[in-house]
Amino acid sequence: MSPPFQLAEVDCVVVNRDGGDSLFAALRSLEAQTAIDLSIVVVDNASSPEERERLGREAPEVRVIPFSRNLGFAGAANEGIARTRAPFILLLNNDATLASDYVARLAARLGLDERLAGVQGLVLTSDGTRIDSAGLDWNSRREAVPLLGGAAPSCAPSGVFEVSGVSATAALYRRDALEDVAAPAEVFEPSFFAYYEDVDLSLRLARAGWRFACDPAALARHEGSRTGSRTPWKRAVWVAKNRWRTLFRNFEPRLLRREVPSLLRADVAHARSLGWRAPLLLLAVWSGLAFTARAARAGAGGARPLADWPRTAGAAGNQGSPAGRDRLAG
Repeated sequence: MSPPFQLAEVDCVVVNRDGGDSLFAALRSLEAQTAIDLSIVVVDNASSPEERERLGREAPEVRVIPFSRNLGFAGAANEGIARTRAPFILLLNNDATLASDYVARLAARLGLDERLAGVQGLVLTSDGTRIDSAGLDWNSRREAVPLLGGAAPSCAPSGVFEVSGVSATAALYRRDALEDVAAPAEVFEPSFFAYYEDVDLSLRLARAGWRFACDPAALARHEGSRTGSRTPWKRAVWVAKNRWRTLFRNFEPRLLRREVPSLLRADVAHARSLGWRAPLLLLAVWSGLAFTARAARAGAGGARPLADWPRTAGAAGNQGSPAGRDRLAG
């Protein structure tokens, strides 16, 4: 007699701060997952008492880890990862929803290929008409951007394809891979708070020899920037600073020196959206570059830094709309 089929074990970590109806839509989509042994953890970043009461009332089966202060996405995700044990870890934004077979498809992919540290599906916009992300990519200004961002879903490859990194919007990670590059409570660099933390993690995993993939048959939808849109100035500073931290931590200095004009042009383009605050952003970011470089390299880990920019061969020649290529990842 053959042994009984065993479902893959997955712990899902959802970082939340007053996600409201979007959070509960995300949780319902997790509860509807099929062919998977899934446990759900919500790490709550000081949400309102009303939100926490609603969690207890409408999602009693969900394990809630409450904090009285906002740890940011990186810190809260680390807490969830450190307090779970399953071999696969799903990170899901509190404004994303999943098709019922999403997690099972990704778990099967990790089970088939032990070289993969992480895999994601095709994440669409909330109305399903455009691709939000098929993975991580890099534009000509050396910013991390969503692969195929802004393109029609039909533009995605039909089969599983390799990507240079995965977005923590809705990604399944192999715990062994995460522990290969960091302690459980430090998987994401805590100082990042929010934005670029998944880019930095993907680069560190790639430097250690791990790979990533996108399964376009696994579908999700993402509202996008629900939390960050409440504080646009802070978001702009976090994005700009964490981009430089990510670059200094993961790439060879000579590569960065060679592309200084492009790197600075990205900050200028990003600052333009802030109106009169643009000079303040540039001052805040550029004045601390030397210190940022020293601190970032000190905590970058022992793996050899990258000598070139990551490339996603699986979707080459089809990188989405110009707007999507310039829209920042995360």
